[in-house]
Amino acid sequence: MGAVFQRELSCGFTAAQLTAAQLTAAGILPLSPSFREHLERLPANAQGDLPPPAVCLFISAWGHLRGLVVLEVFGHTSFLGGHQAEIFDAPVRTMFEDMHGPIPGPAAG
Repeated sequence: MGAVFQRELSCGFTAAQLTAAQLTAAGILPLSPSFREHLERLPANAQGDLPPPAVCLFISAWGHLRGLVVLEVFGHTSFLGGHQAEIFDAPVRTMFEDMHGPIPGPAAG
């Protein structure tokens, strides 16, 4: 699942764009120097090729999607009847917009 999110997050963005992501635009506090240093020391298999700001966007989006899935799995959206898909469609679209919005410049391709 993480590989899918990483591909969607970084697709078309350069490493420089991902590094320059403005986390506060995504509602994420700026990284403390010690947290940034920790993320930079992680092995590639822990964060893939993502720079620290992109790792934070990735974790935020993954948590958001997981929360939506948990709501459905445990029946917390059953009161919506046949409209359950609508409660997921808009937030998932917004989630990807929120992931890409803080990254400066357009994605290539």
